[in-house]
Amino acid sequence: MEQYNRPGSCSLCGQEKLKRQFSLAGQGFYRCRNCRLIQMSPLPESLKPGDDYSGYDLNKQQRFARAFLVPQSLRAVRFIQRFKTEGKLLDVGCGTGEFLEAARTAGFAATGIEPSKAACKIARQKAGVICGELKDIILGESYFDVVTLWSVLEHVPDPLPALKKIYSTLKPDGILALRVPTSRGLLPSLALRLHKISAGKISYPLKVIYQLDWHYKHFYFYNRKSIRLLLEKSGFELAASKRENSFDTRSLDDRMDYLPKGRIRQVAFKTALFLILRLSSLLRRQDELVLVARKIPAQTASF
Repeated sequence: MEQYNRPGSCSLCGQEKLKRQFSLAGQGFYRCRNCRLIQMSPLPESLKPGDDYSGYDLNKQQRFARAFLVPQSLRAVRFIQRFKTEGKLLDVGCGTGEFLEAARTAGFAATGIEPSKAACKIARQKAGVICGELKDIILGESYFDVVTLWSVLEHVPDPLPALKKIYSTLKPDGILALRVPTSRGLLPSLALRLHKISAGKISYPLKVIYQLDWHYKHFYFYNRKSIRLLLEKSGFELAASKRENSFDTRSLDDRMDYLPKGRIRQVAFKTALFLILRLSSLLRRQDELVLVARKIPAQTASF
C-alpha cells in the first residue's frame, strides 16, 4: 500500500524528494522536501459533485456563520480594500454568502460560485450566485476586478488549471485574494505530533484539520514557499499576506460536527484549543495564510 500510494513526484515543483507525513482514513499524505507542499496520494482522478452542507443543521450553521464567518469576511474585505475599493468581484466557493454580503455592502458588485445546492439557496438571499463547479462555468475574459478563494484551493485536486482560469477572467490590473491552510501552523503541527507519538491512536484532531470526513477533503496543505510557487506558475505575484486562525472557541458549539462526543471531552477539547490558539497568535503560527496576489501581464508570466 505504501508504494502504491507514494506519488512519483511533487505535483507542484516536480521534484521526487517526497517524505510520508502520515496515513489516515485510507489516504497517504506526503511532503515535498523541495517546495514543502503536502499532498494527498492518490488524488481523485475525477471528483464527482458533492454537497458538504448536506445533512447538517443549517440553522446551527448560520449561527456559526454569524459568530465566526461574518467577522472573518469583514476582515477579508478590509484586506482587499488595500488594493481595490470597487469593481466586479467573483467569490469562488462562496458557501452561504457571508463574504458576498460583506463585499456588496462595501460597494463591490459581487457574484458567487458555489457547488452546494443547500448553500446556494441561502447565499442567493444576499447576492447573485451561480450554483456549480468553477471548472464547468464559462467566465468572461478580463471581466472581473477581484476574484476570491476563501478556504477553497486546498479542496481542488488540480489547482493550477483553476488558477489559470481565474487569471483569464481577471482584468489586467485585477487581483486574486485567497485563504489556505498552512502546514506551518501550530495547530496542524501539534495534531500531527500527537498522531505520531500515539502511533496513530489519537487521530481525531488531524482528521478534523484535513476534513477527511468531508466530500471535499483537504488535498493539499501549503506554506509560503509552495503557495508563492503555485501563484507564480499560474501568472500571479504575491502582493501581501497575513496569518489568521481558522478556529475560535466561541463558535465551536455551532461548527458542524467538529466537537467530540461527551461533555467532559468537549470541555477538554475547548480548553486545549483555546490555549493553542492563544499560543499560535503569540508565536505568529496561526494555521491559515490570507494572501492577495496581482495578475502579471501575459508576456512576462512564467506559464
